[in-house]
Amino acid sequence: MEGKFMSEILKVLSGIRATGRLHFGNFLGAVQNFVKYQKDGNICLYFIADWHTLTTLENPEELRTNLTEIVKDYLAAGLDPDKSIIYAQSSIPEISELCLYLSMLQPLGELQTIPTYKELVRKFPNRVTLGLLTYPVLMAADILGPKATLVPVGEDQVPNVELARDLAKRFNNRYGKTFPIPEMMQDMVRIPGLDGEKMGKSDADNSIDINASIEEIRRRYLTKGVTDKNRVRASDPGDPYNGCKSVYPIHELVTVEETENRQIAKACQAAAIGCAECKNILVDNIARILEPFQERRRELAEKNEYVREVLREGGKKAHRIISITVSEVREKMGITIY
Repeated sequence: MEGKFMSEILKVLSGIRATGRLHFGNFLGAVQNFVKYQKDGNICLYFIADWHTLTTLENPEELRTNLTEIVKDYLAAGLDPDKSIIYAQSSIPEISELCLYLSMLQPLGELQTIPTYKELVRKFPNRVTLGLLTYPVLMAADILGPKATLVPVGEDQVPNVELARDLAKRFNNRYGKTFPIPEMMQDMVRIPGLDGEKMGKSDADNSIDINASIEEIRRRYLTKGVTDKNRVRASDPGDPYNGCKSVYPIHELVTVEETENRQIAKACQAAAIGCAECKNILVDNIARILEPFQERRRELAEKNEYVREVLREGGKKAHRIISITVSEVREKMGITIY
């Protein structure tokens, strides 16, 4: 994850939908990377994708609340408004305009075959709208609007970024060099939930709330965390790599030196550690990461006006960048605003 990109000057862009509060998977797989890229020289744009959220969330008040709470999580995790541009997607109307222009280059049939679209149709069969179908084109506008060079996303969003790359190439080939071809992270991490499937905001029973107490997180792992089903007795050797679906993969991300010395894995294989003890060690290591975050998050709990100011200023900065791109696109496509 800290490969070649960490040593380059980058324009980094990523966003999170406001479908719910952030979970530990968002924190580990996305937000911690956002903070790492926030260094001198890089231009970092991190947005809350409220337009994208409308494809599956109908409650306006829930959307507004989720948006501001996610910004507080961003700030508590270490995003600095002086170093990163934090904004709401809908604050930049030029993004929707760019989406329209890009749609003129996008074949319909390709959109219907994208895995993310098929998965959303499966999960939300009563919400199959034009907005859902054109989601990847709007995401391409998010990426190409600021001319991002690196897009840190989860593995499930790879097809959408590939479409953005294709659209950049099509536009460049037709109208001349305009967009850089955005890259993705080399090592994308899949964060399993309590059931071993991908942790998701829309599945509260599967996820770990980063604002939950450590006691509650411990209870959830002890009662719901999936370990090796073939390990019936404590004396049975376990298979941490293939059998433990939700606990050991997190150890590899949060337990210091586990990827080097594999002490927990070896103890599991030798039946020298039980699943409950393994889970308790995991939660202790999660606490080491989350407790400082939660302390900062409590300080932000009532600072709604500060959050709105962060979004206003971030929106202005993002608008200045993206509006230049859209003016360039208009000119190249022959559109004049009279």
